[in-house]
Amino acid sequence: MRPRSSNIKGANIARMAARLSALVLAVGCSVAFAQSVTQGIFIADRNTGCKIWNPNPQSVETIVWSGSCVNGLAQGRGKLQWLQNGKIYETDEGEWSAGRQVGRGSQAWPLGRYDGEVVNSEPNGQGVLTLKADRYDGAFRNGKPNGIGTLTSQHGIFKGTWKDGCLIGGKQKIAVGVPLSTCL
Repeated sequence: MRPRSSNIKGANIARMAARLSALVLAVGCSVAFAQSVTQGIFIADRNTGCKIWNPNPQSVETIVWSGSCVNGLAQGRGKLQWLQNGKIYETDEGEWSAGRQVGRGSQAWPLGRYDGEVVNSEPNGQGVLTLKADRYDGAFRNGKPNGIGTLTSQHGIFKGTWKDGCLIGGKQKIAVGVPLSTCL
């Protein structure tokens, strides 16, 4: 889940650095970034030809894959670097199956990182997302907080049940990985 844009530099889990365009924590409390409307695609390493699943394609984006390639797809333990205009903006490490990051893994950007379970190259299951001084620890589904989790920020500690990136209930609207306006 890549962040596209928001008001404080942050990450939308699925390419959160250049996807981590901005992170907003205001009194309404929002760790936000716009979602991509583009569907995922496979992208090939120009040097090896090995393909990787890209859930959130960006323009002028390339990759460097260090690991095994089976039938043209990343397979097994490896390291993936995402570049935009030739500059590294994300490094992913862990396991790949048929070109997709799976199992326990990490995704790191200049302003933060995700460590935890990954399915189809996006956070799914238990994990920790850290962006600057903010930290979400809990359940993810499709790259967004979903289930029981805790957001710790300069604005406080927010515990509870999350749905599609929004904390359910409570006095404040809180969003992680989605625009605050999508939270009812």
